Amino acid sequence: MRQFRILSAFSAVLLMILLTGCSGPSRNQKVTDTGFFFDTVVSVTLYGAENEPLLGDCFSLMRDYENMFSRTRENSDIWNINHSCGKPVEVSEETAALLQMAKYYYELSEGAFDITVAPVVSLWDFAGESPHTVPSREELKKALSHVDCRKLEIHGTTVTLNDPEASIDPGGIAKGFIADRIKDFLEDQGIKSGLISLGGNVLTIGTKPDSTPWNIAIRKPFGEASESVATVRTAGESVVTSGTYERYFEVDGTLYHHILNPENGCPADNGLTSVTIISDSSAAGDALSTACFVLGPEKGMALVESLENTEALFITEDLSMYQSSGFEAQ
Repeated sequence: MRQFRILSAFSAVLLMILLTGCSGPSRNQKVTDTGFFFDTVVSVTLYGAENEPLLGDCFSLMRDYENMFSRTRENSDIWNINHSCGKPVEVSEETAALLQMAKYYYELSEGAFDITVAPVVSLWDFAGESPHTVPSREELKKALSHVDCRKLEIHGTTVTLNDPEASIDPGGIAKGFIADRIKDFLEDQGIKSGLISLGGNVLTIGTKPDSTPWNIAIRKPFGEASESVATVRTAGESVVTSGTYERYFEVDGTLYHHILNPENGCPADNGLTSVTIISDSSAAGDALSTACFVLGPEKGMALVESLENTEALFITEDLSMYQSSGFEAQ
């Protein structure tokens, strides 16, 4: 007998925004908007009625980036690379920057984060409709022969994927990259206080209007949406969580989640159920949360401890929690 269940990535991180002075001056009036991009629910919150038009600008940016980075949207930069049959492709500066960053985290994680994992992702089809099936060893072996970020070459804005059957899936870093770009845009507009939420990626701008930090709750894996295991206080930092409960299915009582190990093409199996990264960059948090999950508790935490301005909370299947040396939670 088979059971199937897919959870939205939007529930990866529960936001607990403790606001004060809501009845104060109009400059502290909360303005927010919500939409659906990157296969998840997204939102932007600012303060001051005069800043409401900027929300539309933020969603226009999301639309532009989705048109560049979508793996399935025809004529996006990523689609063009994946259908280039190994030939060079001209891309936007933003796409080139995204791919350069992905290659950096591939090297940093010694291959635990690999943006060329798309052939394996396609086999598992976590985003597809039920029923789901587990790929065979032969299928995985064939797909894995085309997974190797070293085959991705970037020269300026010219990108070459030196394997006609290889393909890119930017899902492990794109939302973080976009969140960072939206924050840059808002700060250029003079915004001092705000919050950007792209599914499991939460990025804050400054503090709340009353000068207190933002309180971001980390969800209890497989718990109710309102259940949390810890709350972190941030001011201008990123909080990104990757967890097995975000997208998964069950076959004959076995759970298969979407965080794949590029080495064997299977869901990472090391006792972890979620990894949360607190850092200055949401793109870094995005890539590191995936890489550290794949690396496992020991190697993943060692990587975090080697980085500046980066902290982590690892949660195991029995809900034990392991935190980096500088991690502070409420």
